[in-house]
Amino acid sequence: MAEYRIDDLAREAGTTTRNVRVYQENGLLPRPQRRGRVAIYTDRHLKQLKAIIRLLGEGFTVKHILKFLTGLQRGEDLVEVLDLADLGELVTAPWSNPVSQTMTREQLETRLGSLDDPMLRRLADDGVIEPSATDNNYRVIDLRLVDDLATLISRGMPLSALLKATSAVDKKLDEAARVLTRSGYSEVVRQRGAGWLPANDDELAWAADLVDAMRRVARRAAHASLDRAFDAAVRAELRQYRQESNEHGARLEESP
Repeated sequence: MAEYRIDDLAREAGTTTRNVRVYQENGLLPRPQRRGRVAIYTDRHLKQLKAIIRLLGEGFTVKHILKFLTGLQRGEDLVEVLDLADLGELVTAPWSNPVSQTMTREQLETRLGSLDDPMLRRLADDGVIEPSATDNNYRVIDLRLVDDLATLISRGMPLSALLKATSAVDKKLDEAARVLTRSGYSEVVRQRGAGWLPANDDELAWAADLVDAMRRVARRAAHASLDRAFDAAVRAELRQYRQESNEHGARLEESP
């Protein structure tokens, strides 16, 4: 079994020694073995640390990590918890709730029309599907998105144009998310000071409540802003369309 000092463990997991200590202090990681004054970590620590980082990266909130803490305090092993088939709210309540499904190429084409290899690669690049280990089978990452694309395709819109539009929207939303996240970080710094990390259950609960409240406000504000912007954009496009239509009609009248 491999052994690591804390610096090596953090580097292997792609995190910092400070984070390792915080996770350890809150019970997410078991205590290391001691050899004199040197702390020794094992592959078990590395596996659990990577699991924690993966959960954070996939959008689980501090509140969800707090649920892990509760399980650990009951003597449950984090890896065992991660391997359970039914994690209840812990798994079903990340930042978003996409419904995924495996489809054959033929099933995708039933919804989206004929798909050549370049279009399949584009769908994968845009995060709509993922190739699977089985030929001509794909994991649809969010079934709702495919359903929405199919609805617009049924109204005559080409898939390539839809992907171009959704890609442009994604870039704008990514920027909006960064702005909102930065405001949350600034608020934590304002209230708790630069470099602060939660050190106990009360501080974790405070951070979870702040993040959850920001999430609700951000989603509602984003929906309201998008609705207002869409209404204004539609009115502007209609004015432009009428103007071009009138100009086209005038040219027809002037032609011999």
